[in-house]
Amino acid sequence: MQDIIQFNKEATRFLYEDILNSRKFELCYRIISEDYRNPQGEQGIEAFKKGIVAITKAFPDARWSLTDIIAEGNKVFVKQTVKGTHKEIIQNIAPTNKSISNDGVAMYEFKDGKIISHQIHTDRLGFLQQVGVLPADLTTLSRDNTSNVIFVDKFIVPKNAIAEFSNRMTYNRNFIKALPGFMKDDVIAFHDINEDLHLMTIAVWQNQGYLEKAKKLVQAEYKKININPKEMIDRLNIKMERQEYNFYEK
Repeated sequence: MQDIIQFNKEATRFLYEDILNSRKFELCYRIISEDYRNPQGEQGIEAFKKGIVAITKAFPDARWSLTDIIAEGNKVFVKQTVKGTHKEIIQNIAPTNKSISNDGVAMYEFKDGKIISHQIHTDRLGFLQQVGVLPADLTTLSRDNTSNVIFVDKFIVPKNAIAEFSNRMTYNRNFIKALPGFMKDDVIAFHDINEDLHLMTIAVWQNQGYLEKAKKLVQAEYKKININPKEMIDRLNIKMERQEYNFYEK
């Protein structure tokens, strides 16, 4: 087993150093299985290359570095950093010529010496800030209206609680979007090396009054459907932090 674990680690290093950084995508067949499936359900070596090619097209000078690599059983976990210059469109974001440095974690699952699946979670918020889609200071999102309130929840969710938590979060988001005063929201997330979910929800409300009314309506909805959020948080061993940001004139 130890030999297999070491082989998987070396194969992962080969992926980063000899395939990604050297742009030798023709070597993918050495470590990517024909049975590989990407997160969208597409199968085969070309399905694996699809995301990588998109990144290297948008960031022609992209270079990856590994800051940590851990293998256990048939899985390899890495902490990675990718640096590059935004030269082409990606995710509907026009080229900015800005340099980015983006940290992330990845999990590669092996079978018979080849990768059959993988998940990568990066600092989405940091990326959007670096290319200028979001400001470095989130409290400037709606500076044109200083009465707006940004409501931020941060969670660390154990991997065995993710499914239940995600179902509840989806229900909550759909509910608050229909409430008066709601303006917009976003969710930013990544999985750490233990596969726990780190997640931040950002909701913008028209003003403090609407937010306070929304809180009461949410509590009434919880009572109606017999849900106790604190009990769920405690039972699932979820860590939570809540913050509110109000705008002010300097």
